[in-house]
Parts: sequence; structure tokens; C-alpha cells
Amino acid sequence: MLDDLLDRLAGQDLAVVLPLLLLFLTLDASVGVGLITPGDGLLLVAGATADSAGEALALIVTGVVACFAGASGGHFLGRRYGRRLRHGRLGRRIGERRWVRAERLFARGGWALALVYFLPVLHALTPAVAGTVGMPYRRFMVWAMLGGTAWVSTYITLGAVAGAVVRRNMELLLPVAAAAVVVVVVITAAVRRMISGGRAPRGRSASRPPR
Repeated sequence: MLDDLLDRLAGQDLAVVLPLLLLFLTLDASVGVGLITPGDGLLLVAGATADSAGEALALIVTGVVACFAGASGGHFLGRRYGRRLRHGRLGRRIGERRWVRAERLFARGGWALALVYFLPVLHALTPAVAGTVGMPYRRFMVWAMLGGTAWVSTYITLGAVAGAVVRRNMELLLPVAAAAVVVVVVITAAVRRMISGGRAPRGRSASRPPR
């Protein structure tokens, strides 16, 4: 599914890419599409379609708006239906281990909620968990937007640079694509290490939102 979407996206112009990016990233965290198809690859390919700095900026703005909508929707669903989602059929398919990992982020502090955007799958759960544990919407959205903006900007820019190189040197397609994948893997590993190595403040439980 994701491979087909990426292949089609790579051959489209900006008028097609922007609505697709907006739709996908909105659904990414609001209804959990990101649990199935992580958005990192989508952002890279979307960035690769940019022919100028202006187009790359338009993609970044669209992605940030979509992150806002997705995080808002996920927080609302978590606040309204979180317990049922977690213990229902979908929640069981996601796995209790992932729910617990998402909850533990709240013990790390707000910075972890921002960095989690660079962790595929897990970041799609965070808005719903924030709503479920009662973290205030405004407080959550500050960190979510910091993380979402950094995530979108980083991968759109990486994709745009890679696309520009490939358009000038088509023979470099495979090496450039491989290098982009390596960069994503390194970023993901570094973020996972930072979050895993963080320490929660004393007396704060994993399910209690940061103040």
C-alpha cells in the first residue's frame, strides 16, 4: 500500500502532492493511519517532488498544518474514547506494549513528546494517549507542534535535497535513495536512544502528564 502511494506521489506535481500530504498526515495521528504506514517515507518522497525552495516551503507548511489537525483529532478521540480504543479490537492489535511505551513518554517530559515524532508508529499513538490520560490540550499541542514542525521540516528538506541531486544526476538514484534511508535510520536510532536514556523526575508516574 505505502509503496504504491510513494511511487504515484513521486510522479505528481505540487497540486496533487499537497492535498495528498495534507490528507495522509491528518489521518496519521488522528485515526491511527501512522500505525500502518509511517509518514517518514511519504515526507521524503513529497520533498523529492519539490522543484524549488518555494515548493519545499509549501510542502512544509502543509505538513505542519496536517500535523496540527492530526494531533488535535487524536487528542479528542483519546479524551472521548481512549479507554475503549485501548481495550477494543484495534487496541489489542496494536499491542499493550506499545500503549505502555507511549504512556511512558509523559514521564520523560515535554521534550519527549516532541521527539517522538521521529519514531515511526509510536508517534501515531501519542495524541490519543495524551487525551486518555487527561493531558490538557493546549499543553500537549505546544510540544506536538514543536515536534511535528521539526519532523516535517527535516524530512521534506532531506527529500528536496535528494530529489535535486537525482534530477541532475539520474545515475545516482539508488545511492541517494540509500543514503536518505540511512539518514532516517540514524535519526530514528538517535531519538530512540535519547528518549530511552532519559530519566523521569522523581515521584512522577508514567501515566501522569508533565506540567
